[in-house]
Amino acid sequence: MKVVRALFALGSALILTGCSWLSPATNVVEEISPTILMYLSQSGDSELECTIVVPAVKNEKKQVLTVRGRSMKETRLKLNFIHNREFKSGQMRMLFLSEDLARGGVIRHLNTLLLDQEITDRLYLAVVRGDFAGFLREQIRLQKNYDRILYKRFRHYENQVTQQNLHFFLRDYYSHYADPHLPLFEVRDEQLVYTGTALFRDDRMVGGVPEDEDTFFQMIDNQHGHFPIVPFPEREVVLGKVTTTRKIRYDAGRGGIVITLRMEGQVDEYTGDKNLGNRHEAEQFIRELKEDLEERIRELVRSLQRMSVDPLQAGLSTVTPFRERFPGEEWRRVWPDMPVTVRVDLGLTNLGISKPEE
Repeated sequence: MKVVRALFALGSALILTGCSWLSPATNVVEEISPTILMYLSQSGDSELECTIVVPAVKNEKKQVLTVRGRSMKETRLKLNFIHNREFKSGQMRMLFLSEDLARGGVIRHLNTLLLDQEITDRLYLAVVRGDFAGFLREQIRLQKNYDRILYKRFRHYENQVTQQNLHFFLRDYYSHYADPHLPLFEVRDEQLVYTGTALFRDDRMVGGVPEDEDTFFQMIDNQHGHFPIVPFPEREVVLGKVTTTRKIRYDAGRGGIVITLRMEGQVDEYTGDKNLGNRHEAEQFIRELKEDLEERIRELVRSLQRMSVDPLQAGLSTVTPFRERFPGEEWRRVWPDMPVTVRVDLGLTNLGISKPEE
């Protein structure tokens, strides 16, 4: 009977401890470092440079560590060697890539992350210019929770700036009818500034949408959008509370792509010469603004075609349940010369302060 009781007690102890003594791996918070941010860049000798923010445990301070290696697995092993706790990537939420690394190709690094069962495929991706590792060290010194502040910033500006995660990047990379794109940041005057959208052909960055055109790219990249402010300096007007709905379809009769954008908003500020209180002048103002917007989007799409990239997934509009008009690599061949029609339906519910009729 004593033997039975002893075995029962031993079995209960094993269940309660989860058999942790059988394996050296542990998830005790004092013995692991669950990082949420990683930065990858290319060093001068073609090695991979990996920088991570090490979270604080108890009374420790956050640290920024950098190591070099030939692969991501090697850099992770080196990080474990120089730190007193094992790194865990299950809480990683942001991966920044240097522009040089992005232009050289990133798929081998992303596939490594995809095969890591700890990492979520909803990991945010971004391209950054400048000394991001040095910037991180300074910001963590000034704001110990800067990595989490940055993560909240990503979530806050959804549908206003480019956002892309690991899942969607790989989806577009393996598609015949789309090309990946990522947000583009720059370290400028000790600040991290959003400067537009990085465009990829296959897994290599080949160009970008500049900051002053990026809002209009967001309008045609997202099916639905919301923008607190949209300035039109050439028309001396600022629109507010702008909502957009975008549709892309293939016109089989004409053999081209049709992009339709429905935009609604209000005039927050107008410094031009037109009297918006006059119906005819107001109609002319809206018509001219609509034409400017159509031309701006047309030129933006032309620039994408010149780079032979399709981040808008326009190619998907050519596919029907029963037919692929441009199978395999055919879409990539025809897209640069594909006719594109842009139609904008502009509705302004409030024209702001108007001049009195004379």
